Amino acid sequence: MVHPPRMMAVPTEQGSRPLASLPDHDLTKAESRCWTPHRIGSRFDWLDHDRILVIDGPLSERQFETTTDIRTDTAVVRLRENGHFAGQIQIDRVPPGRGVVLSNALVGQRLRRGGLAAIMTSCAFRELLATQESATFRIRMAHATQPCATGTGVVNIGMGILAARLGFRPELPIEEIAQGDNITDVAALPDDKDNPPALKILLRSFPSVLVAHVLSPATMKPISDYRTYLELKQDSGLIQTWLRQGLLFVNGGYKLSESGIERFVNALATDEEELAEFRSKVRAL
Repeated sequence: MVHPPRMMAVPTEQGSRPLASLPDHDLTKAESRCWTPHRIGSRFDWLDHDRILVIDGPLSERQFETTTDIRTDTAVVRLRENGHFAGQIQIDRVPPGRGVVLSNALVGQRLRRGGLAAIMTSCAFRELLATQESATFRIRMAHATQPCATGTGVVNIGMGILAARLGFRPELPIEEIAQGDNITDVAALPDDKDNPPALKILLRSFPSVLVAHVLSPATMKPISDYRTYLELKQDSGLIQTWLRQGLLFVNGGYKLSESGIERFVNALATDEEELAEFRSKVRAL
């Protein structure tokens, strides 16, 4: 098994002003090709070939057994704690031996929001990059077909956060869809027991409804300050800016295109040699 990187610490959170000046996260710009590691979840260390120790976050100091099962058209990473189910991710290899599609992620109820989905994703993507000659990457985020008037309609926020942290962008041309006369209405949705606040954007074209969460540029976690959503509701230009920065994520499919490759390989590589190896294998979608 390929050992994953020891993740780096996240930057300090920005000030309390809802829409403070954004750092430059524009994924359409060229990024440095030097190794600049960043984390996508909790840090962890390998204790041996099939056990990890989480070293920060809510699950700090807890150990998990890992198993990886790679087949021609699928790959699965599983975590267990003291013999009990902790988490599992499903990878579809489409086409076999080249395409990598994160299609499902499950984490035990009491272990959620502890970084296990990010750990399993990192393990799976690194393993497949090491064994394949080339690879394309997608993330399929589950979505509700009919978002209700008061709820967000978002089924798996964690998948959207992972996609953003790894440099993936929506498969739909969201920046083109969510602009100008194509937007008929924008509503700010308050948080509920399961989800943070959200922005509900009604459109003339398909899809008729976009439900988006705003990510903090400092932590890449959903912003819980409802004022942020009220401010975005009043300014479609701000919506476009945050979409361009990759800090508004919506339900649906995500793909790794050319603009996100540097961020992606820097999140997975452990040193400059591995960075170059991974970069040579990743193919943009």
